[in-house]
Amino acid sequence: MDQEEEEDSEWTTLDTGFPVGSVKDKPRVILHFDMDCFYAQVEMIRNPGLRSKPVGVQQKYLMVTCNYIAREQGVSKMMSVKEALEKCPDLVLVSGEDLNFYRETSYKVTELLMSFCPLVERLGLDENFVDVTELVESRRRNTDISELSFVGHIYKHDVSSVAIQDHVSLALGSVIACELREVLFSRLSLTSCAGVANNKLLAKLVSGTFKPNQQTTLLPQSVSQLMSSLNGASGVPGIGYRTAERLKALSVFSVRDLQLFPLRQLICEFGEANAKRIQSLACGIDLSPVTPAGPPQSLSDEDSFKKISTLSDAESKITELLLSLSERMHKDGRLPQTLKLTLRRSSAPSRWFNRESRQSPIPTHTAHRIINGCSEAVPQLVSIAMKLLHKLVDVREPFHLTLLNVCFTNLQTKPSNRNTISSFFTSTHTPTHTLTHTSTHSLCDAPYSFTQPEALCETMTRKNNKETSSSSSLFFQQTIKATSSVTPVLECSDPNKSTVDSIKSVIVPELPPDVDPDVFRALPWHIQSELMSSFQEDSVERQEHPISSALPTAHTDDLITQPSSGTEEPGDVSAEERVPADPDVPDVPPNVDPYVFSQLPPDMQRELRTEWRQSKLTLKMSQKHTARRTTTAREKRPVVKRSNSGSLLQYFKPSSDKRF
Repeated sequence: MDQEEEEDSEWTTLDTGFPVGSVKDKPRVILHFDMDCFYAQVEMIRNPGLRSKPVGVQQKYLMVTCNYIAREQGVSKMMSVKEALEKCPDLVLVSGEDLNFYRETSYKVTELLMSFCPLVERLGLDENFVDVTELVESRRRNTDISELSFVGHIYKHDVSSVAIQDHVSLALGSVIACELREVLFSRLSLTSCAGVANNKLLAKLVSGTFKPNQQTTLLPQSVSQLMSSLNGASGVPGIGYRTAERLKALSVFSVRDLQLFPLRQLICEFGEANAKRIQSLACGIDLSPVTPAGPPQSLSDEDSFKKISTLSDAESKITELLLSLSERMHKDGRLPQTLKLTLRRSSAPSRWFNRESRQSPIPTHTAHRIINGCSEAVPQLVSIAMKLLHKLVDVREPFHLTLLNVCFTNLQTKPSNRNTISSFFTSTHTPTHTLTHTSTHSLCDAPYSFTQPEALCETMTRKNNKETSSSSSLFFQQTIKATSSVTPVLECSDPNKSTVDSIKSVIVPELPPDVDPDVFRALPWHIQSELMSSFQEDSVERQEHPISSALPTAHTDDLITQPSSGTEEPGDVSAEERVPADPDVPDVPPNVDPYVFSQLPPDMQRELRTEWRQSKLTLKMSQKHTARRTTTAREKRPVVKRSNSGSLLQYFKPSSDKRF
């Protein structure tokens, strides 16, 4: 093979995410579903009386879609309303400005498909890819091939002329596609077209061969015919308008031209990765996986118009768009982090391109107001958007806008209360055996939480997060009273390493009985060491003062429980239940706000009472035995007065001391 042939065949070995051999050895079966005249169908579902009439969905002065009755009379998509009415005077026009119902129906389609197969990828509002490879293999083991036949059309072939035994997987894929289309119609009243092929590109291209409400299967030997039928390189999904214009500059006009164009020259123009990608697409090769996208990564709303040339008109339109978008964001429930404003000027050469955008972060308090449905959020967002508009447009000069778009991006799940103070007292009941890991990714990507063993990995990757370690240590020093003197045993392969691979094992030592082992195990190793040191010091002190160390600890039966009144909610603790059994121990210390204390969970109340009881009795005992105590090395060390800053008690001070 000469050098030129070598270059031209290089696209057959490109790496796009799947091993090339696996595609040949085990071809995938991909389905592409395209809803028929989707907007018009949705309107006919909302108003069944429209089913027998020509219907057009209008946005501004354009027909964005129409049903097939209207198409039979000459109406087509993107036709002006005036021209459509001239061709079809009986045309029923429906406003399609509000996309909310279309979006809701679109998600219902995706969810229904996912209930049969998890690998579903949305493509716009009316299209979905489904990878049924595993489902086909499962059916193949239980199917009598002699009774199998293709459903629907076969591209460029007669169904009766194709040998089933040579294309069993695709035949089964056509059966599954038919079943799913029937489900979509029976449950959602939506008709659709479907394409069956070995990759996403081919499935999409072949699905529209026969319309409406039909399906087509593409055999491997017909790929070249399908690709050659496309009207130019821009007809290949994945090759956009700008790329096609650059290809025309290289005298590449047809798909065949692109297939035969020297790869080296394409690399000089587009770079190696893009050059291989567009040439492989032109040859019908697409190894990209069907990827379930989950919730959308951004939410946007836009409007086009003939002219906006004043700030007041622009602000009015932006306010209108943000009102609608904020309502959608409120229903979504995630926190938007960024606001992006996009516009198009009248001087733009294309109605689809030459848009200009600027973005700005959204203040946290504004984001929370959005998802809480607070009316004050919109004026704040309008203020941000108008600042972005001033950056895009010189308002001192005349301007003419034909489109405005507002978009929320960087959507984050609203934080839960897992990291609140109560989460530190919740046992996760994880096993007590030595911690093991499956992979760095699975552990380190977990949310940071003291109640998860994965937090050990997460914290070790944050070696500079001193605030977390110090505050956590102080919290446990103030709230946990140890009653054991066992020497800690903690093993780590290399404390200086920042990945989970540095952890060989974490042997949990014997802990005091009132310390949750699951919480302790989830702490970073250096915090565990610090806490164990404090446990040892307390143990030494108890050995020096055996009377105070023998004081009882609080249990459930230390509280007098009485039936709650009928006015209390289930699970509430009545005032009588909070009375301590020991009359010598005060209800709460004088510097503690009783109301705040009463709002705490019962287990936290008991722990605080135990600490107060021990503190009071220890003080009495130490006063009695002061004369008989001997000076120890511990007493010679300077005593540091503990403040309540950082202590749990600071949250219970009376209202005069509150900081919140």
